[in-house]
Amino acid sequence: MTTNKNDGKIKELILKVEEQKQALGSRPKFILKTNGIFKYDEKKFFNLNVAHEKTLVEALAFLYIKKDYTNKACSELGVNFYKFEWDGYTLDEWKDDFKSHINLVKWEEKKKLLDATQKKLDSLVSEEVKTELELDNIAKLLG
Repeated sequence: MTTNKNDGKIKELILKVEEQKQALGSRPKFILKTNGIFKYDEKKFFNLNVAHEKTLVEALAFLYIKKDYTNKACSELGVNFYKFEWDGYTLDEWKDDFKSHINLVKWEEKKKLLDATQKKLDSLVSEEVKTELELDNIAKLLG
């Protein structure tokens, strides 16, 4: 059997990908606290499940502005501040949903990158190293 001169490096990279996959953990749960539809008004809105980071940043900035100006208006009118909500949900509920969505998207991107990298490495490794890696996995299972 001949050993590919790159097998050592490939094996090292395969192990590194496996470590990163384990560190990545399982897919984060995405349980909405809101209805998932953010409305600026009746004509301008977006679905949180397909929103991009920039859209979420702009929506959160919009909510902060609304809350700050509401506080200012209450102060100037001598009105006690009421609980700020947007479309029936608190700013914290919106913020939590935005963060959860961003975390899920980043997790999926990282997982996709690791899967693609693993596939490339698997296609490069020699049969001898494949056998060695499988034997290592079996040894781990058996303790």
